[in-house]
Amino acid sequence: MKTKKKTYTLLFFVLIVWGTIAYKIISALNPELPEIQQNTFVATTNYKIDTKIDTFSITKVDRDPFLDTRTQKTVKRTSANIKPVKWKSIAYQGIIKQQKNRQQIFIITISDIQYLLKKGQVKDSITLVHGNAKSVTMRYKNRLRSFPLNKK
Repeated sequence: MKTKKKTYTLLFFVLIVWGTIAYKIISALNPELPEIQQNTFVATTNYKIDTKIDTFSITKVDRDPFLDTRTQKTVKRTSANIKPVKWKSIAYQGIIKQQKNRQQIFIITISDIQYLLKKGQVKDSITLVHGNAKSVTMRYKNRLRSFPLNKK
């Protein structure tokens, strides 16, 4: 008899829980919509159209507004302004790579004198800018030039 009493009590609580869940699902699927009030608007058609044209003009600025300095006129480079640069005799002989730190050292011959250069080093006013196993790029008097590997 006690087991039937416990069973009926548990059945009662299970029905209450499932009933609550079913109610919440049904009320969420069919919500009550609030009543919408219709507002009546008065439409007027006597609009004023503003036909005034906004004009502007572009003027040349003589000073920099951020630095508060006068701007300089830039000189356009033409073929007459560029003077040819006479390069020294340069030959790319090869590359040496260190295993531990992967540092590259390039073997460059400048005017029949052999140098070991790293990227960024300067010898005889010639800077090694970039290099790989096939070629190197050198800078001399702000001019860049690439030199291929000499295979002798």
